[in-house]
Amino acid sequence: MAASAPGRAGRACYPGLRIADTTIMHPRRHALATLLLAAAAAAAAADDVHLTNGNTLEGHARRVGNEVVVVTAAGELRLPASEVREIVPGKTRRDRYVERLRALEKSARATDADAYVELGDWCAAQRLRAEAGRAFRRALELDADHRAAHVRLGHVRHEGRWLTEAQYYEARGFVRDGGAWVHRDELARRRARVAREKALRTHRDTIRSCVRRMQSQRRKERQLAKVELQEYAESIGDLRLASFASDVADGYNAQWRVIRQQLARGTALTEIRATQATLKRPIPVFTTSLGANSTPVRIQLPELAITSIRTTVLVPLDIELDEDD
Repeated sequence: MAASAPGRAGRACYPGLRIADTTIMHPRRHALATLLLAAAAAAAAADDVHLTNGNTLEGHARRVGNEVVVVTAAGELRLPASEVREIVPGKTRRDRYVERLRALEKSARATDADAYVELGDWCAAQRLRAEAGRAFRRALELDADHRAAHVRLGHVRHEGRWLTEAQYYEARGFVRDGGAWVHRDELARRRARVAREKALRTHRDTIRSCVRRMQSQRRKERQLAKVELQEYAESIGDLRLASFASDVADGYNAQWRVIRQQLARGTALTEIRATQATLKRPIPVFTTSLGANSTPVRIQLPELAITSIRTTVLVPLDIELDEDD
């Protein structure tokens, strides 16, 4: 039975929040420094910029001439001052995160893994993905086996070890294919099936192409097609196909021989039938009423002039047979 990908065990339970998979490592001292640097970068005061269209931007705003420059997490945005209704000084989510982080680092819970999980949960609720990930990883720096932090990061307990999603799938014999996890045995079967289907299409197309070319009036083209099909048959070890190539070539040569014998001076009598339809103009119009009290209706009655031709003509043929010099 084909293996199926395991479920999404261990995924964090925050709607709309996905924290990137991380490699599980031993505690590193620079983790705390990383948190503090990230916090310092966002420590400046922030504002709510209310626009005339009803939208609100959150960032650091300043007036520059006839423009208002707003620096947000996504970058710098310049707006005409006429589009800004009001600038209200305030704090962004990142500012509040900085405050919480600094307060935690100065508190008695500075080395408490649970405290960082709580901070990460708050960040997740505020949709601060990167900050949430940092907080959960800091919890693991303090307690490498902290279950809640591992679960928040999407890690899975497997054979006594916490693994990332990728490590968990790989440990169970799964590999990535087209953005999905597939067991390596199933992937091997899929690839073998694709290879067989491709080989079958190549086999069929090669035979059809050669047979089509062996129908040619030209002796050289028929012979080249026969040799090509025989060589292909030898390459795949199919002696019946090689014999089939010879039979087809001989059969078409015999047919052309009969046709040429029936021709008079290398010509053939061919019947031609042609039909031409022409729309007559102007198109007649018929006016009628669908009832005593209804509005008259105009109906067009198109007519076609049909011209048919049937005749016979002599078509020159240039047939070459295998036995020709």
